[in-house]
Amino acid sequence: MIKNRKIWNVLMILCLMLTIFVTACNSSDNTANELESKPEATKTNNTDTNTEEGKEEEPKEPVKPFSDEPVTLKIATPWGIDYFTPRMIDPIQEQFPHVTVEHVDWNGTAENMQELSAQGIVPDIVLGYTGQAPFEELEMVFGLDDMIAEYGVDLSGVNPQLLQELRSRDKEGRLIGLPDAGDVLALYYNKEIFDLLGVNYPSDNMTWDELIDLAKQLTVKKDGVQYSGLDLGAMPTALFNQLSMNYTDPETGEVLFDKDPKFAKMMEVLKKYFSIPNIYNPEEQSKFEGKTAAMVINWHGFLTWFGGEAEERVEYEKSMDMVPVPSFADMPGIAPKPGAHPWIINDFSEHKEAALQVLTYVISPEYQIQYRMKMGTPSVSLSQEDGKLFGADDPTYTDKNVTAMFQNPFAEPPARKSPWDRHVAIDEAITKFATTDLNVAEFTRVLKEESEIKIKEEQSKK
Repeated sequence: MIKNRKIWNVLMILCLMLTIFVTACNSSDNTANELESKPEATKTNNTDTNTEEGKEEEPKEPVKPFSDEPVTLKIATPWGIDYFTPRMIDPIQEQFPHVTVEHVDWNGTAENMQELSAQGIVPDIVLGYTGQAPFEELEMVFGLDDMIAEYGVDLSGVNPQLLQELRSRDKEGRLIGLPDAGDVLALYYNKEIFDLLGVNYPSDNMTWDELIDLAKQLTVKKDGVQYSGLDLGAMPTALFNQLSMNYTDPETGEVLFDKDPKFAKMMEVLKKYFSIPNIYNPEEQSKFEGKTAAMVINWHGFLTWFGGEAEERVEYEKSMDMVPVPSFADMPGIAPKPGAHPWIINDFSEHKEAALQVLTYVISPEYQIQYRMKMGTPSVSLSQEDGKLFGADDPTYTDKNVTAMFQNPFAEPPARKSPWDRHVAIDEAITKFATTDLNVAEFTRVLKEESEIKIKEEQSKK
């Protein structure tokens, strides 16, 4: 009996082992079948899900497509129909057959916009070339951020400083428009005067002190002609933009001349400039254009403003060229922040979707290169690469060093641009400073007092 029990126990153990073996085989087969039925990426269960390769992209929210329903858009600018048609109407209607574009003449004032409204004319898009004030006064400001996200508008081709410049104009930091182009500065010089006086041409990446020293050498009288080494031009604007300044506090309107060291820095350069005998005479404007000033700082389109028609201009300006705007010794190679005239979508527009669709095309590389860069207006990218195409269709810029306007990084705009700065009459004050015995401290005090009166008057109206 005991012997039979031992045999029985052995048989039971063998049966149990056989059962375990069969179960394990079936389980292995099922696992293999499950893996075969799954995508390849899920078969390797030893993948570290915390690594980049192991992560699965989260599904993106689908962007809303633009409608192709027929629509008429009214666009307000100061350009006039002859300029507006080839630059806006023709390319937009070719790109979007469902969009009809109508031009509205606007002089940049709130009063004129009210007159248009009284006539039943409500522009959908407005070129904001006179600042933010008219739009805020008429409650026309429309923030674009939500719609840009909703329609997946790509802003990667727009220079970040331009976008920040537009955001800085809004008290809430919203993107209140999309730039038409970028506005940049250069130092222009006339080789004829340098050659006549035996002075070396200006070079890249000069400091302001080096520019002033160069201007001294060129401010001389020769053969009965009084030459100026440097026209005032847009130098105050260049200094202001390079330092990313506000003259006033954006919130309170407090005048900051005696509190912000940047203002003293700006005035120190201007003081050195005006201290050069015979360099500046307010009665003699446009000396560079008249070929009696060796240098001037001005905007990107400066060479198209004088010299006659295209062929005459090329001949008249053949000895003129440009280099980058000088910088401060402690801010080497920093260009003045770029300016921008934004396309504003009117908050009262009933066609905001179509307006944004059009503006998305206007900031595209395709449009910018053809209708901005090649015609002599910087693109919204403000890139060195695009700079090589600047003015390609305008003989004015043939053989000119146009890349000088794009080769240095731009200063960052202030976080908030002060709306009270427009009540500071800086240009008139600088002329007074140049033609009187006021020192910097007295100039600062007088300008502050005058500005405070204007700002308080404006604040009392609100």
